[in-house]
Amino acid sequence: MAKKNFSLLNQFKVRDVIYGVTDQRDDPFLIKLNNFLIDHSPVRLKEKSLLFQSLRLLIASGIRFTRALHMLAERNKNLRLKRILKTILYDMENNGLSFSRAMQKYPDVFAWAEIKMIYSGEVSGELENSLASIAKQLQKSLELDIRVKSALLYPATVMVAIVIAAIIIMLVVIPKFENLFMSLGSDKKLPLATNILINSSNFFINYWWFIVTVIFGGGFIFQNWKNSETGKLKWDGFLLKMPIFKNLINNIQTIKISSNFSTLLKSGVPVTKSLKILSEIIPNAVISDAIFDIEHKVQKGTPMFQCFKENKIFDPILGEIIEIGEKGGRVSEILEKTSGQYELEVDAQLKNLTSLIEPIVIFIVGGAVVFIAMAILMPIFQMQEIFSI
Repeated sequence: MAKKNFSLLNQFKVRDVIYGVTDQRDDPFLIKLNNFLIDHSPVRLKEKSLLFQSLRLLIASGIRFTRALHMLAERNKNLRLKRILKTILYDMENNGLSFSRAMQKYPDVFAWAEIKMIYSGEVSGELENSLASIAKQLQKSLELDIRVKSALLYPATVMVAIVIAAIIIMLVVIPKFENLFMSLGSDKKLPLATNILINSSNFFINYWWFIVTVIFGGGFIFQNWKNSETGKLKWDGFLLKMPIFKNLINNIQTIKISSNFSTLLKSGVPVTKSLKILSEIIPNAVISDAIFDIEHKVQKGTPMFQCFKENKIFDPILGEIIEIGEKGGRVSEILEKTSGQYELEVDAQLKNLTSLIEPIVIFIVGGAVVFIAMAILMPIFQMQEIFSI
């Protein structure tokens, strides 16, 4: 029996897969399902940053590139990234592809900027520097994401707690009090707040399916609209003008522009090509279109700093900084320093935002608690008055 169980475990053990080579057609259903989940799992920024940094260190130690890639593939804990690395290694050794060319098969994992920087390093013989630049850029992006998510964690947690508490009150607490309240007579004699609470509870209990449908249906429609060309432009434009958050969002976008542009230029990618790549990797559609327009103007001979100055979407300081960098031949260096300066400003804005959100959240929670308490206690006080007569 033990041998049989061991054989069964062996059968469903995750095996090495090389995309386009390994035949998976005859695999059992559970293995196919497991492979599907693995092949659609995300590769996080932290894992990519570690990959490029480790690859650079191994090459700097004198280890052959393909050997270094094999070592990283074997020890990688992300199964999807492990399979991707093994497939890239296979393409390099058996199909004669370069590292950058093999990376192009996975656009959802490797950004176009990363592929171009690797290609530039391969052509110029500075692959080690390109890997270091990518690792540094990914680390900065990761740190920025962590700071933003940390600032939003508190209000998000409180709002989730409020929603869960409201659901419990609607489903459990209010129905138990309803019969007691109705014993007073007609529900018209109940206070307005109590009637609102009871009616809301009844609606929630009887039509929960409608509420769920509206929430998920509305979310699905909104997501489809936001992913459309028109919707993305309008939504991204709204984010850049959104009250309270607009300065923070604009500064975050400036950091992404400055740091990515600086990294591309340092890796030896030409200015116009860097602008084109930048327009493809910046997630905000409005800013992306603006950079694409600048790239066309620069190709026609317009100074880059002038293009940034004339475009009202960008911070005017960015155009001034690029002008100084172009005159001194230090655009990448100036942009890197600008990115660092804006990171300090974003840190301060995130702290201020947290301080601003906290009293708003407390006010919302306090208002909800007071409303529910009054809705429940007022009829009880009425009952006391009746019994005291």
